[in-house]
Amino acid sequence: MTTTSTARVPHPRPPELPANIDHWERQIQAERTLNDLVEDIHRALVENDQYRRFLYATYDEQAEEGSLAADNIEAARMIREKARSNGNAEVSRQKLATLVKALGVVLRRYGNSRKDRRNRLGGETIPGDNGD
Repeated sequence: MTTTSTARVPHPRPPELPANIDHWERQIQAERTLNDLVEDIHRALVENDQYRRFLYATYDEQAEEGSLAADNIEAARMIREKARSNGNAEVSRQKLATLVKALGVVLRRYGNSRKDRRNRLGGETIPGDNGD
């Protein structure tokens, strides 16, 4: 007659987590991208009323400067100025056109690009005029 034990072996305790951020070592080898750096600055600027006004419009007629392109450039200028004041050399030396493109990526990450917002009605996305 064989007896089987139903006693469970306890799981081993996991290693302790480092209590200090200096002891956390990033395992990913890739450096942060320009888009990631712009996202950090965008998050810092989002409470600035002027910055939000530059990002608000979804049509040229609503834009602060009369066109979405001009508003994008002004928002990018604010990002570059904030980067300079924060000592972020990587972002502060970028061309405005480059920052506009990175800002577009950041806004899409949050589902708040001009196109996303233009096609949203009552919280639901509706198809655009050209099938998008």
